[in-house]
Amino acid sequence: MEPMTEIRMDQSRARRPRKRFARIVAVVTFFLIGLAIAAPFAWKSFTGRHLPSGWTWEKLSWRAHLFTLKAEGDIPEFSWRELWFMTHVRGGFGLEAFVNGRFSLDGAIVNRYVTEADHRSGAGIFREHCVRCHGNDATGGAAPALNRPGLSHGDSDLAKYLVTRDGIPGTAMAPVPMSAEERWQLVGFLRTLQSAAASQSTAHLPPINVQVTDEQIRTAGSSPDEWLTYSGSLNGWRYTPLAEINRENVSRLGVRWIRQFPSSGPSNESTPIVVGGEIFITEPPCEAVALDAKSGAVRWRYKRNLPDKLPVAVSATNRGLAVLGNTLYLGSLDDFLVAINANNGSVIWQTRVAKPSDGFTMTGATLLVNGLVVVGVAGGEFGIRGFLAAYDAKTGQLRWKFNTIPGPGEFGHDTWQNDAWRTGGGPTWVTGSYDPTLDLLYWGVGNPAPALNGDVRPGDNLFTNSMIALHASSGKLAWYFQFTPHDEHDWDATQTPILVDIPIQGVLRRVLCVANRNGFYYVLDRTTGKFLLGVPFVEQNWAKDLDSGGRPILASDGDASPWGRLVRPGVSGGTNWENAAFDRKRGLLFVPAAEGASVFTKSPHPKRGYLGFYAGSSGGADARDQPLKTVVRALDIATGARKWEYFSPQEPFASVSGLLATGGGLVFGASGGYIFALDSATGRELWRVLLGGNTSAPPISFTVEGHQVILVSAGHALFMLGL
Repeated sequence: MEPMTEIRMDQSRARRPRKRFARIVAVVTFFLIGLAIAAPFAWKSFTGRHLPSGWTWEKLSWRAHLFTLKAEGDIPEFSWRELWFMTHVRGGFGLEAFVNGRFSLDGAIVNRYVTEADHRSGAGIFREHCVRCHGNDATGGAAPALNRPGLSHGDSDLAKYLVTRDGIPGTAMAPVPMSAEERWQLVGFLRTLQSAAASQSTAHLPPINVQVTDEQIRTAGSSPDEWLTYSGSLNGWRYTPLAEINRENVSRLGVRWIRQFPSSGPSNESTPIVVGGEIFITEPPCEAVALDAKSGAVRWRYKRNLPDKLPVAVSATNRGLAVLGNTLYLGSLDDFLVAINANNGSVIWQTRVAKPSDGFTMTGATLLVNGLVVVGVAGGEFGIRGFLAAYDAKTGQLRWKFNTIPGPGEFGHDTWQNDAWRTGGGPTWVTGSYDPTLDLLYWGVGNPAPALNGDVRPGDNLFTNSMIALHASSGKLAWYFQFTPHDEHDWDATQTPILVDIPIQGVLRRVLCVANRNGFYYVLDRTTGKFLLGVPFVEQNWAKDLDSGGRPILASDGDASPWGRLVRPGVSGGTNWENAAFDRKRGLLFVPAAEGASVFTKSPHPKRGYLGFYAGSSGGADARDQPLKTVVRALDIATGARKWEYFSPQEPFASVSGLLATGGGLVFGASGGYIFALDSATGRELWRVLLGGNTSAPPISFTVEGHQVILVSAGHALFMLGL
């Protein structure tokens, strides 16, 4: 590898003059475009005329940035003329998401020519240019059929556009002469043909007949053709014993089918539910869809009409469903618990859980526990008073509610030394775990508010940054453990805990294990909450150590200050919401981690109430001092000792998704648009494939027709992979 490194360094030196020239061109281009987009504002000041409706400086600036990237050579797919056209179409074809680094170009592009009039024009273009080779309705002829997924040159809108524009060298597919608008209309028409063919393909399928029992939920993870809960099982392991895909053959994994979602919002973070040969998954911002597991064909879709304005700090998304009987349970962004008939997508009942006007949203997956639907809430950046609640699965009636910010008369209220508890935060936005033998529900609680300055909220601020154990039947507190008292770094403790029975100092104990965002790995007795172990799993400088009870012994440089302090881990934490996975056979916990630092600076005038995310009103601000290094780390489950690590090969800030461990000796994950498989014993990368879109959702595994498959979302598409 060393000679290759030297060659790359020499090539890099050779390219430096060209890069300098490209930067100069980019700066000049940015300046000229800035003048061009500023001209309308100057014209307005002289004439009184206004910009087109909806245009703002923000919308103009990302377009200017886009053309700067083009000048630097970063967007070779489109000509200047094409980009100019696309940026002047309402919505900008999703290019803003590409400019802001949320998606690859392929994952960001969303065709805006999808009206009925566009489809009629596209049909006429198809008849004029394409029927002779591809047949009526694109069913195939002298050239391949285009009305099905799995096209050899890609199913995305961008892939179709480029083929119609450039043709396919070495084939009879020549470039088709037409305008950019006509080309996008043709792409939209082809998408309708694919959708129609997919609908026809389900006509022969039998009706969906889902019926899941409480016993199936309690033993989730034992049936190979199912994935019945958020973590695959109630213990949070994200593990499958399936071993058909293993170290020897994983390199042969290929795409079985691709289902592209119509959403133009953020990438999917949902964990699917799989039962009865059907896949049930949520799509951003808040839709549910049923897919045939064999083909990926859509069986039904539930679309929720959301209010125009919701208190969303990061992204409008949903992380999954729960199932019991023939009913799916969705926590909606507008704060309703919705019961959906799994067999046809109709609404059975819905119950209001909270109000967006109070700062609440619901983004987490629901959890079924003994006939109760447990739901958490988001909104820690908007001054909520957080809670966890359970509803009767049959009727939607509230059974219990636990306030994560205790009020007067509730245990822990004395840890809030003024009325800051009213807007104290404490969201519960990631799904927990459950032990049926103890009837204990374990759930992580997020940050206090304001997140980055605790001066207005003196005290430890229970139950923020804590693990709470509740009696599932009543919602009463059994125990709690606070990882970061009086947190001023936004280190949510919402990570899904791993429940396992292991020897600790020669004694078999029921324990709860979790890698926390504050950079420490913890082992707790899950019956009593007693602290057993705490060791760093990433570099940290905010705590000298943990005392005998697990409370951090603060370092002098750990607190935020008016002049700023460099703290490790940074605001992103040592890990975030993305799930760890556990391999019992090897005794290893696999953690999606990050090495990084932030400069935390207190605002001189912190405020309570509405908390603009990381804005001055949040009571503090942070700046990342250096790029994140994202890594998968394997830890000994009992000691936290590091066994191996795998650094993501992608660009900085490309986080590692949640992970999946398998009986085939593999760890699956995704980062920066790639899905990868690692040897669970050594961490060696065995396979990696580019999927194109942003990869946030964790992979899952199950069997289809007796054969193991891997299911993962990337960007706006769902991929099924198999041997």
